[in-house]
Amino acid sequence: MTDRGADHTMIVAQGRYWRAQVRKGASNVSLSLLRESLPAELEEIRDLRIDVPFGDWSRVVKYARADRKLLGGILLDFAKNKDRLAAAIGDDGLYVELEQLVVDSTVNLVRAGLLSLAPAENAE
Repeated sequence: MTDRGADHTMIVAQGRYWRAQVRKGASNVSLSLLRESLPAELEEIRDLRIDVPFGDWSRVVKYARADRKLLGGILLDFAKNKDRLAAAIGDDGLYVELEQLVVDSTVNLVRAGLLSLAPAENAE
């Protein structure tokens, strides 16, 4: 994880297109697209930001590698620009990187002590 300095924002994970960050004292993870990296045909979605509360992060993790539509539906609840989310989830390159970003973010959040893992209820 990287500290961004004066605004006390930590970059939890970053890829070519996506960044996950947490502001000091915040109770959510912000997923955002990196504007400068997007291909020209995706410029219209460049202001997409998704703020997922820590309490809902397990739902995102559960569906990150399971089902594109379910993940999109969950993220829709937290997206600031809901109209842009479908285009981001629909693009194969952005979606694959988002899947990996969720996994990397989860590992780094646990390591930083911001998130804890617990066994699922009713697990067999």
